[in-house]
Amino acid sequence: MTSSLNFLRNRQRGFTLVEAIVVMVITGILAGIMVLFIRRPVQSYVDNAARADMGDVAELALRRMARELHTAAPNSIRLSVNGTTALLEFIPTKAGGLYRAVEDNAGGNALSFTNATALTFDIVGPVPAGAYGIAVGDSIIVYNLGTGFDDADAYASPVGNRATVTGTSVSGGITSIAFVDPNAAGKNPFANAANAKDAAGAPAPRVPNTSPGNRFNVATAPVTFACISNPTGRGTLRRYWNYGFRPTQVDPSTLQNTSSALMADNVLGCQFSVIAAANQHTALIGMSIALARPTTGVALETVTLAHQVHVNNTP
Repeated sequence: MTSSLNFLRNRQRGFTLVEAIVVMVITGILAGIMVLFIRRPVQSYVDNAARADMGDVAELALRRMARELHTAAPNSIRLSVNGTTALLEFIPTKAGGLYRAVEDNAGGNALSFTNATALTFDIVGPVPAGAYGIAVGDSIIVYNLGTGFDDADAYASPVGNRATVTGTSVSGGITSIAFVDPNAAGKNPFANAANAKDAAGAPAPRVPNTSPGNRFNVATAPVTFACISNPTGRGTLRRYWNYGFRPTQVDPSTLQNTSSALMADNVLGCQFSVIAAANQHTALIGMSIALARPTTGVALETVTLAHQVHVNNTP
């Protein structure tokens, strides 16, 4: 008899359907209450993380631009704005030095500004080495004053102050640089002023474009930072190179065989400015970038960063 009662009691243990439904309802209510308390902190964390990510992208882009602009050849920075596209162009340099001048009267190979066939000059003092070494294809720029100056604009064609390196040699501890006019084989571009012609074709020599300190810069091909603004935050900031020297500034995205790399997306807008001192020895470059992203309940959330770069324009 006792065994039968125990068996009945064991069979009566457990939950009824009503109890299970009540538990499910209570659990759902508690879960809903927890969501109300957790949702805002979680959303705040997600928003802060996204905001920090936008800030990091903008800061990295501006820092990279600033680092490269510090290497710009004197007076080589050009700025143009066409609609929503802003183009900031410059000629990067990787080294520099002193050339042997005719006035030194010390023998060797002086950099000639009068002889159209003199295609070699000696470096005076330390010679750039390693990553900064002078290589075939690099450009030698002397006393660049920028746009509007005869024989002193490295972008101009024909050139008057830029040559292409064709080789280097060392003799007696002196390093010599062989060069050529980038647009005319066998010609010394630095002698353009002395061999200039007037409108009638008669000789009309100009003052040679010599550097007061006998300085030269070793440069590579021009680089452009192109920012395309977009009111919906779908703009881009890109870096362009491998498009060559051009007398007038152009949008490199319209050229063929141009290399580019994305520096930032989700760009709402960019603003660049270049303020050069009257004496052409310094320049202040202003850069600002605004990134945007859509958020819940808000059309766009933006992050704006600004940076200024001081550039030495002493040629």
